[in-house]
Amino acid sequence: MATTIEQIQQLIQELGTSMPDIDAVVQTEDPSWAIQFADETVIILEAAEEPSRIVLSSELGSPNDSLQLPIYETLLCYNLLWRETGGVKIGLAGPKGALILSSELCLEGLTLMDLQAGITNFVKITRSWMQYVVGETAAAPLPGMDSGTTHLHA
Repeated sequence: MATTIEQIQQLIQELGTSMPDIDAVVQTEDPSWAIQFADETVIILEAAEEPSRIVLSSELGSPNDSLQLPIYETLLCYNLLWRETGGVKIGLAGPKGALILSSELCLEGLTLMDLQAGITNFVKITRSWMQYVVGETAAAPLPGMDSGTTHLHA
C-alpha cells in the first residue's frame, strides 16, 4: 500500500497537467508542494497522518493597523462557521504575523477530480480573503458571498 506521501506525489504529478492555470509546482524536502497559479496565488500542500490527508494552506498577508480589529473579528466569525466553510480556517502566524488560510482533504478515496475541485475552491477562497485583508473589498468573504447572495460585513 502506498504511503501518504506517495499517494500525494502521484496526485500532484497528474494535477500539473490537468489544470492549465497552474504555472509551477515545486516539491520541497519536507516534503510539501508549492503550487503557483497564473495570477501568482501560491498554495502549499503538505502531508498529514492519522487520518491520511492533504493540508492546504496559503498566506493571505497582514492587514494594516487600521483594519486589524474588523478583519480579526471577521475571521473569528468565519472560523466558527466550519459547517458552512467545509472546515476552512484562518489563523495568525504568530504575533504580528501574516494570516494563514488552511483546509484539509482526506486522502481515502480522493480522486484527481476531487483534488482539482478542492484546490479550485481553496484558491477561490484564498483570493477573496487576500482582497479583504489588504482592503481591496469591504465585503467579508463569508459563506453566502457568492453572486447574488447577501454579504455579511464585520
